[in-house]
Amino acid sequence: MRVLILLAMVLSYHSASAEVFKCIGKDGKTIYQAKPCQTSDKTVQLDIQANEAQEAAAKAKLEALQNEQEAAKAAKLEAERRDAILKNQTESTNALKQSAIAQQQQVEAEQRQAAALERQAQQNSNRVLIVAPPTALPGMPAPVTTEILR
Repeated sequence: MRVLILLAMVLSYHSASAEVFKCIGKDGKTIYQAKPCQTSDKTVQLDIQANEAQEAAAKAKLEALQNEQEAAKAAKLEAERRDAILKNQTESTNALKQSAIAQQQQVEAEQRQAAALERQAQQNSNRVLIVAPPTALPGMPAPVTTEILR
């Protein structure tokens, strides 16, 4: 709507300073045109004076509308810039959260692996040695040691 008003004001400004000729043809029809009438037609030149106060008001209104449009455009660009920054920060935060979760899962897996290795080492260290009592028979081999795993 504002563009149409702006266009109408611009067009009215340019047309206000143009010459207009009123021509009456042989058939009696009235024609308004920018060129002088043909010699056979009756010519009346209209004296159209532009109102300087209206012209100045129209220029001021046009300038105000242009400034308002520029301000709205700048505000829109600033809002889009802020939205882009906020979106970037949100994506970065989500990526950091995912990374932290993955690191926590890795630490938990390493702890489970360490606990399993510790249990295995503890089981290996719990071996029981059974030693047979010495025999008093001569010629017999030395006592035998047997290992039993639990």
